[in-house]
Amino acid sequence: MREFSNEELSKLLVTKVNQLKKEKEQTQELNERLEQHLAELEETTSKLEETQEELKKERDNLERQVKLKTKQLLKKEKLTVIGELSARIAHDMGNPLSIIKNTAEIIKTSQKNMDSSVKLLWDRHERAVYRISHQVEDVLEFVKDAQIKKKPAKISVILRDTLERIKIPNTIKINLPKTDATIPCDSEKLEVVFVNLIMNSIQAMGNNGEIYINISDESNDIVLITFKDTGHGIPRKIIPKIFDPLFTTRQIGTGLGLPSCKNIIEKHGGSIDVSSPKGKGAIFLIRLSKKTEWEQISKIGEKEKLTDYITSISK
Repeated sequence: MREFSNEELSKLLVTKVNQLKKEKEQTQELNERLEQHLAELEETTSKLEETQEELKKERDNLERQVKLKTKQLLKKEKLTVIGELSARIAHDMGNPLSIIKNTAEIIKTSQKNMDSSVKLLWDRHERAVYRISHQVEDVLEFVKDAQIKKKPAKISVILRDTLERIKIPNTIKINLPKTDATIPCDSEKLEVVFVNLIMNSIQAMGNNGEIYINISDESNDIVLITFKDTGHGIPRKIIPKIFDPLFTTRQIGTGLGLPSCKNIIEKHGGSIDVSSPKGKGAIFLIRLSKKTEWEQISKIGEKEKLTDYITSISK
């Protein structure tokens, strides 16, 4: 067996150490790559899980939307059938009601000396005819899909015409706004809205209380009209349903008055909301644009021109 000199052993040892160092470096490099791949794999897995969760949420959201749309479609079909039937009944009731009302007025006029008991009966008769007529109008207004014909009109004038259509009890005080505004609107349609809101307030207060109507500028483009009464208010659990068709808490109501109001206001491009602080009555808030559609389009066009101008000078 050959013996190695010290010099040869030293060389072999150095070579082996270098080889081990190189292998160690390679092993470290492989470990680093492996850790990097593991980190990338974890990141990819995390992204996949997030994507899967997002897809699940999107699926659940789509399922909810499909259920909601299906429910709305079924409700719409049901309301269409009910609406057609109600429209026929309301139309058929209109002529007899007019005859009853006109005949009663002729008879009442011919009665020169009425005692208090007879006068009370006549008053009850008039209120009953007016109430039924109002309900018939609610049904017809909700069913017919009439187009909005906008013209510039003062809100104060619409309110004046509204109050002429309503028989206000002596125990009810109407506080009219001290300000005014001119807006593009269908005056007759807004009268329907105002009549409904005032009548609802009167009934909610039990024919005894005050109604405050206010007009203010919410912004340069939006006018805010509020109707506030001093009744008991609306229970919080009922507020989300208050604009639903056929929903009513009164035995004599049709459940179509407020939905008609919402429909008319939205056709004007506005919104109607309700709030009811506990024990402080109900507040209806109507927001309508002070600008015509053309003015709004022109304003958008001016904004686009200004944006283009700013972009051009900044280059």
